[in-house]
Amino acid sequence: MATTFRQRLAPLVLVLVSTLLTLLVLEAAFRILRRGQGGGKEEAEILRYTEYDPILGWRKIPRARVVYNRREYKVEVVINGLGLRDPERGYEAPPGTARILALGDSFIEGYSVPLPQTATQILESSLAFAGCPADVINGGTAGYSTDQELLFYQTEGHRYSPRIVLLFFHYNDVIYNDRQEYFGTPKPVFEMGEGRPCVHRLPVRSRSPDTAAGPATESEPGSPSALVDWIRERLWYGAPRAYNTVARLGLWPPMPRMSTRLELRVYERRRVEPVEDAWAKTAAILAEVARATQARGARLLVIYVPSRMEVDDQTWRLSRQLYDWAEAGWDRRRVAQRLRDIGAQAGIPVLDLTEPLRRASAGWGDKPYFTYDGHWTALGHRIAAEETQRFLTAHAWLHDCPGRDR
Repeated sequence: MATTFRQRLAPLVLVLVSTLLTLLVLEAAFRILRRGQGGGKEEAEILRYTEYDPILGWRKIPRARVVYNRREYKVEVVINGLGLRDPERGYEAPPGTARILALGDSFIEGYSVPLPQTATQILESSLAFAGCPADVINGGTAGYSTDQELLFYQTEGHRYSPRIVLLFFHYNDVIYNDRQEYFGTPKPVFEMGEGRPCVHRLPVRSRSPDTAAGPATESEPGSPSALVDWIRERLWYGAPRAYNTVARLGLWPPMPRMSTRLELRVYERRRVEPVEDAWAKTAAILAEVARATQARGARLLVIYVPSRMEVDDQTWRLSRQLYDWAEAGWDRRRVAQRLRDIGAQAGIPVLDLTEPLRRASAGWGDKPYFTYDGHWTALGHRIAAEETQRFLTAHAWLHDCPGRDR
């Protein structure tokens, strides 16, 4: 009988030992993976290759280099001699080459992907392939809002003589168009005077050495186990209900209830006065961009860059749970719709990237947004470039290009 018991126990012990060894191997593998991952916040990285600017607040340092070493990518950002993350080129376009200027924030600067994979470089290459040589100049700067993009165009961008100006708009532009700081770094702010926005208080205050604390993060501190961290993060982003179910077992803390920052309240259905004030200023700034570009013979296209939660259903559910948003009180399409309404009233065309990015996000394989970072992957940049070229071709803005009908 003792022999029979040992015979029955042996397979169970073998299974337990095999399981333990597998877990130990996985733990070691994930520890190695975690050790190689970078970190940091955008605001801290920006300080490493930008300098004070009395009009814009900050600008990129010509010929600076910085490496963004994040958990999902490692990219070297190189700034050219004129202070752009762009190939080296002068203000004058080569003969027979049109100029397109892209204005925007970190999405357009594109520090999350190598330079050839940025939307501006993909668009430039695609236009060249279509028989339409054009310099697509990357005027994006991390942290900029629409007011700074207007000032950049007025002081620097127009010197490239672009025929087309692409202004990429993100949801957080609304509130920051009405603020004098970006996470502790002073920036310009406009006031309304005689029906048009005018810059208030120049020069902009210089930033202090201890600037850039950054916003609160949306994740809990890690555990001693790299494997547990990996499982926890997958549930956090992919299955928040399952995350909280496991949390009740004591394996990790439950999801917190985070306070809703003002910049996120642009998605709220009810009227919020500071948000309305910021929208009114945003509309005036966009109208001023349209006047400035038209005065120099350029066409303006505003391109809406949705946040990941606007295109990915899981991220939207996670956001609602984190911030305790009732479904009836919040609308993730609200910002894009208001921007389209402003464009219609001012006669400014608006290209909304939400649906093409949403289709890509819903499919298998590569996704257009990074999971933890929230910026575009190479796929997101490619979709933005393709949709922009499709608009320019369909509306004959590149009417003198031989390949416009391809």
